[in-house]
Amino acid sequence: MKISKIYIAKIENVSRENFPYAKPIDYYKGYLENLSPFKAAFMDNVCFLKLDTDSNISSIIETSEEACKIVTDYLKKIVEGLEISRINMIWDMLYRYTLPTGRTGVVMHAISAINLLLYDAYAKYLNIPVYELLGGKTRDSIRAYASHLHPTSKDKLEKEAISYIEEGYTAMKMRFCCGPSDPLGIDKNIELVKIIRDAVGYSVELYGDAWMSWNLNFALKIAKKLEKYELGWLEEPFLPDDFESYKYLVKKTDIPIAAGEHHYHVYDFKKLLDAGVRILQPDAIWVGGITAMKKIAGLAEAYGAIVVPHTSNIYNLHFIISEPENLAPMAEYLTKYRWLEDRVKNPLKPEKGYFKLWEKKGFGLEYYFETGGEAGTLPP
Repeated sequence: MKISKIYIAKIENVSRENFPYAKPIDYYKGYLENLSPFKAAFMDNVCFLKLDTDSNISSIIETSEEACKIVTDYLKKIVEGLEISRINMIWDMLYRYTLPTGRTGVVMHAISAINLLLYDAYAKYLNIPVYELLGGKTRDSIRAYASHLHPTSKDKLEKEAISYIEEGYTAMKMRFCCGPSDPLGIDKNIELVKIIRDAVGYSVELYGDAWMSWNLNFALKIAKKLEKYELGWLEEPFLPDDFESYKYLVKKTDIPIAAGEHHYHVYDFKKLLDAGVRILQPDAIWVGGITAMKKIAGLAEAYGAIVVPHTSNIYNLHFIISEPENLAPMAEYLTKYRWLEDRVKNPLKPEKGYFKLWEKKGFGLEYYFETGGEAGTLPP
């Protein structure tokens, strides 16, 4: 079975609510204020990229408009006509082809999209779920943690945190409000943590996401004050390339440090591991697809680290369930918005704090438009 065509099936703007949280651009709020999580991630428009084969098997992946255009303008000419099963060869060829301008960022997003299309189409051809291509299930379900808790009022935070306990979650993640640009940022962040801890107690795992917004001095000061709240991890305190700050912080705090959402391929993750980070958070949509995820998993195992991917998109879930639970123990579930599953009919949701994967062929997603790209009834 060969790749016959890769093309854009649909591009659209999807409006999303703006949730407050600390961002690396907070120093420039006068110019870039009130960005939504997706706008801050440079994803105003979403794009549905489609792959057709000569066996009438197709696949659709949702990604950014920018990644789609890199695929259709530059990369598809490299892969059209190749055997669908040559997934590793195609990945390596595209990585080497894009080295002068790639390695990270939107170019790697584009390679990720092609990689996921190939896995989906090949698994459909074999009439099996993608996780069977990856070695099969290691368990029947995946533990999920509830991810949101953006900084709001005390009453709203308490109510939201308690609701996750009532829904069966045993872990949850909050967002911090502030970074070094706010002179009172440390105290404001600590108050948020205290509100949630007082609401749910200490038998629940609580994680905190700084989203690349701190510097080393700020992180060292706040980490000392956070330790008594027993955070399960402190996520992305620094800019992705600031490996020296990661290396210093992990030696100065008892709070485990997590990172990887904005890192790429095995080389970035080797640097994180060498800096002492032991909770890795790649996302198959960005990091290089399933091919890169599997390499990162092997690297993590050699360092005694765990892999907890960014978001519970279906691609990450297939990866997680194919890895031993001690290596990939859980999945993040964004409780208030979808992550690149905007037009999916059947997004997986956890029940009582656990995901259960279906046995549909490929990744198993169904979209709100015809496979030929014709518009159908879309959700709001």
